[in-house]
Amino acid sequence: MARRYNEIKGLAEFAAKRIVENEQEWMAFLDTAMRVYKYTFNEQMLIYAQRPDATACASLELWNERMHCWVNKGAKGIALIDEDGISRSGLKYVFDVSDVHEAREFLP
Repeated sequence: MARRYNEIKGLAEFAAKRIVENEQEWMAFLDTAMRVYKYTFNEQMLIYAQRPDATACASLELWNERMHCWVNKGAKGIALIDEDGISRSGLKYVFDVSDVHEAREFLP
Protein backbone atom coordinates (compact mmCIF):
# COMPACT_ATOMS: atom_id res chain seq x y z
CA MET A 1 0.00 0.00 0.00
CA ALA A 2 2.71 2.48 0.96
CA ARG A 3 4.61 1.75 -2.27
CA ARG A 4 1.65 2.69 -4.48
CA TYR A 5 1.04 5.83 -2.41
CA ASN A 6 4.67 6.87 -2.84
CA GLU A 7 4.44 6.21 -6.60
CA ILE A 8 1.38 8.46 -6.91
CA LYS A 9 2.95 11.15 -4.73
CA GLY A 10 6.02 11.08 -6.97
CA LEU A 11 3.82 11.21 -10.06
CA ALA A 12 2.09 14.31 -8.66
CA GLU A 13 5.43 16.04 -8.11
CA PHE A 14 6.67 15.07 -11.58
CA ALA A 15 3.42 16.23 -13.22
CA ALA A 16 3.53 19.58 -11.42
CA LYS A 17 7.09 20.22 -12.56
CA ARG A 18 6.37 19.15 -16.14
CA ILE A 19 3.21 21.27 -16.36
CA VAL A 20 4.78 24.52 -15.15
CA GLU A 21 7.95 24.18 -17.24
CA ASN A 22 6.30 23.74 -20.63
CA GLU A 23 3.69 25.99 -22.22
CA GLN A 24 2.19 23.19 -24.35
CA GLU A 25 1.90 20.94 -21.28
CA TRP A 26 0.22 23.77 -19.38
CA MET A 27 -2.34 24.25 -22.18
CA ALA A 28 -2.97 20.49 -22.40
CA PHE A 29 -3.39 20.36 -18.62
CA LEU A 30 -5.92 23.20 -18.79
CA ASP A 31 -7.93 21.25 -21.38
CA THR A 32 -8.20 18.36 -18.93
CA ALA A 33 -8.75 20.60 -15.90
CA MET A 34 -11.75 22.32 -17.50
CA ARG A 35 -13.46 18.94 -17.92
CA VAL A 36 -12.81 17.85 -14.32
CA TYR A 37 -13.31 21.25 -12.71
CA LYS A 38 -14.94 19.88 -9.55
CA TYR A 39 -11.65 18.36 -8.42
CA THR A 40 -8.88 20.19 -6.60
CA PHE A 41 -5.85 21.44 -8.50
CA ASN A 42 -3.72 18.56 -7.16
CA GLU A 43 -6.36 16.01 -8.17
CA GLN A 44 -6.64 17.61 -11.62
CA MET A 45 -2.89 17.23 -12.05
CA LEU A 46 -3.07 13.53 -11.16
CA ILE A 47 -6.00 12.98 -13.49
CA TYR A 48 -4.06 14.71 -16.26
CA ALA A 49 -0.91 12.69 -15.54
CA GLN A 50 -2.76 9.37 -15.68
CA ARG A 51 -5.61 10.02 -18.15
CA PRO A 52 -5.24 13.31 -20.02
CA ASP A 53 -8.26 12.39 -22.16
CA ALA A 54 -10.59 12.04 -19.13
CA THR A 55 -13.86 13.90 -19.56
CA ALA A 56 -15.97 13.18 -16.46
CA CYS A 57 -14.62 11.39 -13.40
CA ALA A 58 -16.37 10.02 -10.34
CA SER A 59 -15.86 7.42 -7.63
CA LEU A 60 -17.12 3.89 -8.01
CA GLU A 61 -19.83 4.59 -5.43
CA LEU A 62 -21.05 7.69 -7.26
CA TRP A 63 -21.21 5.88 -10.59
CA ASN A 64 -23.12 2.97 -9.02
CA GLU A 65 -25.47 4.68 -6.59
CA ARG A 66 -26.27 8.06 -8.12
CA MET A 67 -25.54 7.65 -11.82
CA HIS A 68 -26.82 4.06 -12.05
CA CYS A 69 -23.81 2.97 -14.08
CA TRP A 70 -21.39 0.10 -13.57
CA VAL A 71 -17.66 0.35 -13.99
CA ASN A 72 -16.49 -1.92 -16.79
CA LYS A 73 -14.68 -5.08 -15.79
CA GLY A 74 -10.93 -4.53 -15.97
CA ALA A 75 -11.20 -0.72 -15.96
CA LYS A 76 -8.20 0.92 -14.36
CA GLY A 77 -9.01 3.60 -11.81
CA ILE A 78 -7.28 6.96 -11.64
CA ALA A 79 -5.43 7.15 -8.33
CA LEU A 80 -5.78 10.35 -6.32
CA ILE A 81 -4.22 11.22 -2.98
CA ASP A 82 -6.90 10.96 -0.27
CA GLU A 83 -6.50 14.26 1.53
CA ASP A 84 -9.60 13.58 3.66
CA GLY A 85 -7.96 10.53 5.25
CA ILE A 86 -10.88 8.21 4.56
CA SER A 87 -8.83 5.49 2.87
CA ARG A 88 -6.28 3.48 4.83
CA SER A 89 -4.02 3.35 1.79
CA GLY A 90 -3.94 7.13 1.47
CA LEU A 91 -5.35 6.83 -2.05
CA LYS A 92 -8.80 7.02 -3.57
CA TYR A 93 -9.77 6.07 -7.09
CA VAL A 94 -12.03 7.65 -9.66
CA PHE A 95 -13.17 6.35 -13.03
CA ASP A 96 -13.77 8.23 -16.25
CA VAL A 97 -17.13 8.07 -18.02
CA SER A 98 -15.42 6.02 -20.75
CA ASP A 99 -14.92 3.29 -18.11
CA VAL A 100 -18.61 2.79 -17.30
CA HIS A 101 -21.81 1.50 -18.84
CA GLU A 102 -25.45 2.02 -17.91
CA ALA A 103 -26.91 -0.51 -15.49
CA ARG A 104 -29.33 -2.86 -17.23
CA GLU A 105 -31.70 -2.93 -14.31
CA PHE A 106 -32.30 -0.04 -12.01
CA LEU A 107 -33.60 -0.97 -8.58
CA PRO A 108 -34.63 2.18 -6.66
